[in-house]
Amino acid sequence: PYGAVRSYQDVAATLSANLGRMPVMHVPDQGDVGQSAAIIFYLGTEHGLMGGNTFEAAQVLAVGEHVREMSTAYRAVVPYGSVPTAEQVEDWFESGVQDRGTVPADMKTRGQRRLKWWLGRIEDALAGDDGCCVGSSLTVADLLVYCTLADSFDDDALPQHAREPFGSKERTSAALKDFPKLSAVCAAVASNANVAKWLATRGPQRF
Repeated sequence: PYGAVRSYQDVAATLSANLGRMPVMHVPDQGDVGQSAAIIFYLGTEHGLMGGNTFEAAQVLAVGEHVREMSTAYRAVVPYGSVPTAEQVEDWFESGVQDRGTVPADMKTRGQRRLKWWLGRIEDALAGDDGCCVGSSLTVADLLVYCTLADSFDDDALPQHAREPFGSKERTSAALKDFPKLSAVCAAVASNANVAKWLATRGPQRF
């Protein structure tokens, strides 16, 4: 519904919204928007997925930032485009500082934060009802958590580590068992009829 760009001039103009890069969203009769966070905000707002009020919308954005930071921390261990080594996998899933519950978080060890640190801290920050990151209904926050921690692609053209969360769906799912709120969010998203329809029809995701 957000438009196909047809001419070279249109492509150039559209990409300029994100400094000549992807992703870019083209909205017919309105214009172009770059940057993932801005695109997510627009789509979430248009489709009623930003919570019930401005405060909940801010909470949704906060969860999105937590998830983004976790993904950035992973890329510090496994650089984008590289094949994870056994040592890197073990580091991400089993190592790192464990100061959950400590306030404030220890900034001196922030470079040692691995998956379990992030899952514990994000779990404790969730303010929604069972199965929701925020409020009592599906929001963008839930979708971002699911996409980061539970989604995988059935596409043999991609190597396994590129199709699964943090390079291993098995190990990510095993880690999630210790975090019931995040597990409930992933389960709720997976059982949503519209999400299930999208997953069944989305086709290859090779980007």
